[in-house]
Amino acid sequence: MDFRLLGPVQAIAAGRPLILGERKQRLVLAILLLEANRVVPVERMVELIWPDGPPDSAQRIVQAHVSRLRGIVGRVGSGASVSRHGRGYLLACDAGRVDIHAFRQLLHQARATPDDEAKATLLRQALGLWRGPALADVITARLRQEVFASLEEARLTAVTERVDAELRLGRHVELIDELTGLLARYPDRQPFAAQLMLALHGAGRGPDAATVYRDMRQRLHDEYGLDPSPELVDLHVAILRNDPSLDLACRGLCRRAGAWAR
Repeated sequence: MDFRLLGPVQAIAAGRPLILGERKQRLVLAILLLEANRVVPVERMVELIWPDGPPDSAQRIVQAHVSRLRGIVGRVGSGASVSRHGRGYLLACDAGRVDIHAFRQLLHQARATPDDEAKATLLRQALGLWRGPALADVITARLRQEVFASLEEARLTAVTERVDAELRLGRHVELIDELTGLLARYPDRQPFAAQLMLALHGAGRGPDAATVYRDMRQRLHDEYGLDPSPELVDLHVAILRNDPSLDLACRGLCRRAGAWAR
């Protein structure tokens, strides 16, 4: 059985999605899968399911959801099981069959390889597991922002690292449209601005790279009262000077991009 959390919550058996029940029941499954092979305290589950305050019957409701999920998972001979451990529950399974854990495994492999082609391939595979916002059909926008924002940040970091590898492979022209779209969708992310500037410069479009910098500087000033990061300023200056070190810029600037301030 394959479990999917990177998008709507699904369990796939013999190529077909199982019926997992109502939203809260699917959320219980998602919580257990996020901590696959580890005990999740009932109190933590209650907190995530009812962030605005649980009903008096919350623990009984969780127990009922877990009982039904145990039947669904066990009925298909999936190799997965749900069991009670003290004041918590544990879903035992092959973590590699859970897309979020497969995503993290691929990220680890990509970061461990020095070969940029292999790195880019692994990161494309990891990103291909995403079908939409994580847990898209079971959590509210508020809960996603407050508790699960790190999942989206992990995806964006993986995108940054994949583009970084492809820039080092010289694919400047091929990346321009994608980076333009990414920056339009995430206009405050300086790493995407830096990568688009590098791609434009590498494609012989230095003036367009300077325009990207000016637009980012203006946006940061107008919306947040901030200046661009020192790394973005340095990249802009290097592009204006056509600095030979730009051939190596992506290795330094983009690799540190995840740590940049907005």
